[in-house]
Amino acid sequence: MAAPMSRGASRISLIFRRLLHSSVPSRSQEFDTKMLEILVCLLSKKALRYDPEKNELVSDELGVAYPIVNGIPNLIPEDARIVKEPEEPQDNGTEETKGQ
Repeated sequence: MAAPMSRGASRISLIFRRLLHSSVPSRSQEFDTKMLEILVCLLSKKALRYDPEKNELVSDELGVAYPIVNGIPNLIPEDARIVKEPEEPQDNGTEETKGQ
């Protein structure tokens, strides 16, 4: 059985979570683009694209963007935002016309 976290460790964990989930992206530490050589989307396992304007890593395959906080990518799927909705199947005119 794991030992319970000490009060200090719990406080550090809380501070880290607040930094990680802050709504204002920090540009104090820039993202190292060399990390793109090894990082992949945890869901699709495909390469990610860096968007420097929004400071995010984008999975074009899934249409989600992962935030970068203090130069550290947050690749937790629950924290990603949707950048495009899945496309609906389009009617290509092959459906039979009613009444004929």
